[in-house]
Amino acid sequence: MEERKKLIALVSGGLDSLLSVILAKNMGFDLIPVHIETPFNSPCCRDLSLLERFFKKEGLEMINVKVEREYVEIVRHPKYGYGRALNPCIDCRIFFFKIAKNIMEKEEAAGIITGEVVDQRPKSQNIKAMKIIERESGLEGRVLRPLSGGIMPPTELIKEGLIDPGKLLKIKGKSRKMQIKLARELGLNEIPGSSGGCLLTYVPYARKLEDLFSNDDRYTMEDIYLLKTGRHFRLSKNTKVIVGRNYFENKELEKATGYTKIIPELCNGPVGLFRGDESFLTLAADIVASYCDGDLGCKIALMISGQGKSFKVETTKKDKTLYKKYIVSLK
Repeated sequence: MEERKKLIALVSGGLDSLLSVILAKNMGFDLIPVHIETPFNSPCCRDLSLLERFFKKEGLEMINVKVEREYVEIVRHPKYGYGRALNPCIDCRIFFFKIAKNIMEKEEAAGIITGEVVDQRPKSQNIKAMKIIERESGLEGRVLRPLSGGIMPPTELIKEGLIDPGKLLKIKGKSRKMQIKLARELGLNEIPGSSGGCLLTYVPYARKLEDLFSNDDRYTMEDIYLLKTGRHFRLSKNTKVIVGRNYFENKELEKATGYTKIIPELCNGPVGLFRGDESFLTLAADIVASYCDGDLGCKIALMISGQGKSFKVETTKKDKTLYKKYIVSLK
């Protein structure tokens, strides 16, 4: 019976994940924490350090699963559609649950645990959607949701006597008041923020991803990751320019391998990346120059390199608003 007290804990880094882990531990479960990293994890909204410190204190090692192209294809063709942006939340949860199920079977665990709260997210965290996700992932009745389990139908884990249903909470909705109150009762000194960690829910980002899907059937994972960085300009169906917005983004763009680089030579300015129809290269250079330091009309020297060639061009700085029509997303 003790072996059956093992659970796979799907953790995101948010408060709900941490609370669910603590509650499950207090119920006597042994936990194997799993974090799934996608290309669409926000670089700033999810800090796993609090969870990692907690697991370290408990003698647990978090498993990090990185998914890329297979997950991107799910985003492109979701069975259950999108939320308000390009977020296929139901299909995403099914995919995550299948990963957790594979680990669960390998570890001979009783089920999985999540920090889901009923009606916190309209697309995937309602009881109807949760049932679909469990059925499609092959985990019907094997999911423990400590924060909302008290208002959900009894699971197989309850029927098997592994969980006292009286210990399951009845939290519902978007408010975090109950979670923050619980965190203080449990003695948590640090409380993770409430921001979501998925860029697919962020409309300006979703526009850039949709633009990529619409114009480039041969996208690479580098293209996907670069969507997090810089201003993106669509010059034609097959032609794109990315312009850095600050020092750190310029450093990231300098690492790119699948693009021609456009770099100012004698003034401060952004790193630009270009790929596509070379008849647009002059326009691309003008766009990069428009973000360089200097007065309008001043001369800007640029080094263009990549794809086996390197040469200099000179242009004049023009008003950047002239190129606003090419920007994929204004943020």
